[in-house]
Amino acid sequence: MAKQRASSGGAALGLALAALLSILAFSAPVYASKPATETFTVIQAQPVIKHVDLGSPGGSHGDMLAFEAPFTTESGAKGVMSGIIITVALPGGDGDEHFDRVGNIVLDFGGVDSLVLAGKSLYGTGEGEMNKDTPQVRAVTGGTGRYIGARGQITTTRDTSGEYKHVVELLK
Repeated sequence: MAKQRASSGGAALGLALAALLSILAFSAPVYASKPATETFTVIQAQPVIKHVDLGSPGGSHGDMLAFEAPFTTESGAKGVMSGIIITVALPGGDGDEHFDRVGNIVLDFGGVDSLVLAGKSLYGTGEGEMNKDTPQVRAVTGGTGRYIGARGQITTTRDTSGEYKHVVELLK
């Protein structure tokens, strides 16, 4: 009888586990890309950049650059973009010719309205700015004012004139 109870207990546990997994599978959030609920474009003028050589002389881990540049949205709104970019990986072997850099950036629309951005980008060896015509994607991690609680992504492309085009995709 104890053997029969253990056997039926194991079967019940298996059924309960299967039911739980089914519930989780159908109630788990979907992490695929969601469509943006607001998309707009920002054109940023050529930035003023200050390079700070930290640590070993020349390009090394921890080097920093700070920048600031005015921007205009497609609707005519104006603001200032500023950020700090830090080198986190140097070019490696096998044809890698890029510095990996991590940045914290703010799009300041004036007043209390701002978007906060974070993420990684690649810079060519010896380059003080992103490679031209090579889109870089970063996260929108928050905001203030009109953008409180914002999340989404921003795709940035530097063009041949030195201007930057940012496509902002926000989820609500």
